[in-house]
Formats: sequence, C-alpha cells, structure tokens
Amino acid sequence: MTLELTAKCNFRCPCCYCLWHEYPSLAENELDLDGWKAILDKCAADGVDDVLFTGGEATLRADIFRILDYARRTLPGARLSLFTNASRLDESALKKFRRRRVHLATSLQGLATYGEMTGTRRRCGRLLSLIAKASELGWPFAVSLTVTRANMSEAADMFAAAALSGAEFIQAGPVMLGGRAVSRRDLAIGPDEWEKVKREIRSLPDARVPYTFCDEFACDCRTDLPRVPLAKREDAGRKPCQAGKAFGTVGPDGRYRTCLHALPKKAARFSVSRGSKKRKCTLAGFA
Repeated sequence: MTLELTAKCNFRCPCCYCLWHEYPSLAENELDLDGWKAILDKCAADGVDDVLFTGGEATLRADIFRILDYARRTLPGARLSLFTNASRLDESALKKFRRRRVHLATSLQGLATYGEMTGTRRRCGRLLSLIAKASELGWPFAVSLTVTRANMSEAADMFAAAALSGAEFIQAGPVMLGGRAVSRRDLAIGPDEWEKVKREIRSLPDARVPYTFCDEFACDCRTDLPRVPLAKREDAGRKPCQAGKAFGTVGPDGRYRTCLHALPKKAARFSVSRGSKKRKCTLAGFA
C-alpha cells in the first residue's frame, strides 16, 4: 500500500504526477493522526506487508514519527518505506528512520537543472551529500530519476552521481503524463529519446548498484490520457498490471485508489471509534 499522508509540499516539481494538481478535491480534507491509525489498523487486518509513506512531502507533517511509530507497532513484520524530497532531513533524522527500520527513497531530478526540475532555487549538492551520509550510516537511499526534455542531456550523469554517492538502488523513467505534467507537455520525451538515454546509462562503468528502468509514459490506469507506445520488444515483456490486486493507494483524504495515477471510485464510508470521538474514514474497495 502507498499512503499519501499529505498533499502539501515545499517543492513545485513541474513533472509531479500527484493527481490533486488536476483534481484539487482529492486534497481538500487530510486525515488526522487518528485517521491514519485507522488506515494502518485496516492494513494490518488485511495482511498488508509493504507500506510506502509519501505525499506531497510527508515530512511536513509534525506527527510523521508518531505515524511511523504506530505503523511499526501495528505492522511489526512489514517493510516500511518513506519517499521524501529529503529537504528537511539531516543526520539526526536519518538515524531516527534507521532506528524505526523505515527505508528511505528520494528523487534526483537533475544536476545543473535541479532547481528548475524541483521548482526551487536549490542545488543538488545537499541532496547528494545526504545520500552519501545515509550510505555511510548503513541506511542508504533508493533514488528515482525522472528524465525530461530539460534534464535529458545530463541523465547519465545523474545516474552516475546517484551511484557514486552511495544509492542503494536506482530507478529511472521518463516523465509521465499526469498531475502537473499534463500541462507541461514541453517536458515530455519520446520513445526513441528514452531508448537513447537507456543506452547511455547502460554504457556507464559498472558501479555495482542495482537499477531498473520504468518504461511507462502514461499509466494504463489513466484511460483519459493518451498512451505513448513503446517499441514492440518492450511491450512484449510487459506483465498484466497489478493495480488493485497486489498494491493500492490511500490518498490524503483517506479515499482508496487502485493506483497512484487512478482516480478513486465513489467511496463507501465507515466509522472508526476513538474513545468518545467518531471519525469518518473512506476505504472504498479496500478489501
């Protein structure tokens, strides 16, 4: 399960695929701590064994460690992960995540283009230093690379920078239609350009860092968006989508979606009692 703890973010990445950039109503009401505890109770009851916390930027929540502590108690054997832009983390925070056995993932959106691709005035140096510090502490980051027309020329260098900084795992993929990217078609690249980037990355010296390529240009769950066809040899190896079967998403307002990129169906509501209070949570299709 992916749990989107908040829609708030201190970055404005032009390629962000979060659905509330297209459908603001998805971010109008955010669950409080008790609401997320109820979600985690449901995860435990249904045998969920892998939970990714994300946002927005999940570390903007003042109660983030209370949520993670409850998750660890409720799902003691589960893999817990946090996807973050890492802008609010330091060595002390890294140690807190390590103590709680919460795996970390972040995104490196560019080198020279880092500020442009995060909608900030930041540079990539601090993030790369933090990735290196996490590796030194024995709790390394997984790193995601989103390739756009703006950063395509430095994509191989982005990969090398992440690998040499101590990334545990690297995933690279082209910008996907959805979220803010729907209105930034100028950042989209084509299948031939993506194949060229993949060849450049594959030609790098082996840094002994496992990696994978995400070949989606538009998620199959988004039937309202055009799908860019890949070469037949890529499509031939594709497995049936497991959205709503092997994984799902709960948005900031508590509504269940089969996929990060899919809209929620009409939500059935149920009541969760917490002492004398009764809070409403929505878990349509969460079975």
